[in-house]
Formats: sequence, C-alpha cells, structure tokens
Amino acid sequence: MSSPARPPASASTPPRRRGPRSDARANDALILSTAARVLAEDPNATMQRIADEAGLVRMTVYRRFRNRQALRLAIFETAAAEAQQVIADASESDLDPVTALRALIIEMAAIIQRYPLLAVTSEWQPRPADSHRPSPPPASRRMHQAVFALVKRGQQEGLLRRDLPPELLPQAITGTLHVVTRFARTLRTDPAAIGPQVADLLLDGFTTRAS
Repeated sequence: MSSPARPPASASTPPRRRGPRSDARANDALILSTAARVLAEDPNATMQRIADEAGLVRMTVYRRFRNRQALRLAIFETAAAEAQQVIADASESDLDPVTALRALIIEMAAIIQRYPLLAVTSEWQPRPADSHRPSPPPASRRMHQAVFALVKRGQQEGLLRRDLPPELLPQAITGTLHVVTRFARTLRTDPAAIGPQVADLLLDGFTTRAS
C-alpha cells in the first residue's frame, strides 16, 4: 500500500520572507524623513517627539534606532547611499564626466531637501585627517571617492581644468550645497532651481576655458 501523498509544502509552510517587510521598510523611510526634518529644527528633539511627528508609537522607533545618534547616522548613510547610486547610474550610462557631475549635483540637492538635517550639519562632509574629529560614514566616504574619480577622469580627458587640485571639487560640491540649501530654505528659493544653479556655478568654473 502506498503512503498517502504529502500536502504541497506551500499548504503547510508559509513562504520564506526575503528582506524587511514592506510595512517595515515604509516605517523606516517615514522615521528617517521625519527625524531629518525634526532634528534639523531641534537637534535635541526627543525620540518621543520624532515618533509623534511620524504618527508612530515610540517603541516602533526604538526597535529600529536606539537613540538620536543612531538616527543621525542612518540618515547620513541613507543619503550618501542614494548619492552613490546616482554615481553608479551615471557611470553605467557612459556619460562624460562633466555631464555625470552635473547630474550628481542636481540629485544631491534633491537628496539634501529630502533630508533637511544635512543642510544644518557638516558631519556628512569629508574631513581632513584629525584624530579628534569623527570620520564621515562609510557611504559618504565612498561617495566622495567616486566624485574624485570623476574629476580625475575629466581632467585626464581635458574636460576639466588641470590647474586645480581634483580634491577641491568634491569639497566644493558638498560645501556649496550645504550653504545654499540651508539659506535657500530661509529665502524661499524655488527648490527645483537649487541643483541646476549650483551645478552651473561650480562646473562653469571647472570646465576648460577657451583660449
């Protein structure tokens, strides 16, 4: 006598989930965007206030981020990872370095506006070697390394000025966006115009000048 057929695995075993559930990802995005806004307004805002502003219970926030510093780090990492993806997309599309840098500056301006905390802090910017200063998050370091590589390639191809140190443009991009975005919010400048205007300002100064 043959043994009874086993029920399909799907009938008795729930499918294995891969990665965070969609509602968990949505909560993370909501927490980070809310924290970026609230902490920009008040660096000492409590986790309770952030949870209230996000419409979540405090334990939901604490389950993902143990304190304000963890939230800040997550915001910097998320923003830098988004910028890194823009760089990767530009590299894969075979854009010339100047076009790639212009697209990057415009997208970075949009990223800062999504995470206002970046406009009121310098922690995400690369720092000179100094044991007394905290290092920027790894994703931020990778972002600046990629920009540096684009600048070097642009100089080698004769598209960017060779009389300026290649380290200057990555610093100028983050510094200019930091200042312009911060004060543009006060002056009520059109947010969509910030990225293109900063790109024009920086790249017109770095492109090769006609003789």
